[in-house]
Amino acid sequence: MFGTICCNKETLSEEQLMRYQSFYCGLCKTIRKKYGQMERIALNFDMTFLALILSSLYEPEEETYSNGCIFRTAKTKIAVKNPFIEYAADMTMLLAYFKCEDDWKDEKKYFARFGMKKLEKSYQKICEQYPRQSEKVEESLQKLHQVEQDFKANADMAIHFSGEMLSELFVYKEDYWSETLRNFGYDLGRFIYIMDAAFDYESDKKKGLYNPLNKLQVQGEQVEQILKIEMGRVVYCFDILPLVQDQEILKNVLFQGVWTKWNKRHKQETKKKE
Repeated sequence: MFGTICCNKETLSEEQLMRYQSFYCGLCKTIRKKYGQMERIALNFDMTFLALILSSLYEPEEETYSNGCIFRTAKTKIAVKNPFIEYAADMTMLLAYFKCEDDWKDEKKYFARFGMKKLEKSYQKICEQYPRQSEKVEESLQKLHQVEQDFKANADMAIHFSGEMLSELFVYKEDYWSETLRNFGYDLGRFIYIMDAAFDYESDKKKGLYNPLNKLQVQGEQVEQILKIEMGRVVYCFDILPLVQDQEILKNVLFQGVWTKWNKRHKQETKKKE
């Protein structure tokens, strides 16, 4: 599900790209420090975006530091540390736990079972610290799972619960901006779920698995129009928020980055037809 909300590196300036990478590296380092080396496998661009947008809105004090990278030993990386990167690390682990639980329930993957056991203590602490977020994620995923098991269910219900799941993660605290952030997360969650459904369409059809687009009987350009409508709602909420810090990076993600995988697939399909 995750990895869709990324930047378009080709159209960022060198300074902007370094800034974006500093958040990604900061999230990676925070996960390692708080949860462990293996847990870094859960690192994703979507939660990097969460840290960026909350940092842009609340503009906390930041600490930057440099260190080596286990994945790129020849390079020194600049990383950012602030409260919202810490929060994004916690939410990354919360989602990782439920991803393992879902994989174990659906496909009985032993690695997923191992992941659940390894993350169990951390998961309990996160639930205690963030009861609102953890309860909403658990409730939404349970309802989503029920819909995906019922082929007669309304296709939009699965999309709805996916949006519900992500909505609460964007609300760091209840304040003046909480409802706009909640709507932003909801619409973004819907966009991600539909995008994933589009990529899994043929595979799910062959395996007889639930796919909302199969239910709606839409493909290609029709799906793209639906995605544009969903992203239009995301951008509407984005425009309401008073974001100045890293605004150009955030716009790059929402206007270009989210379409990277989609455009790449479209080019591949076009080449096949030629």
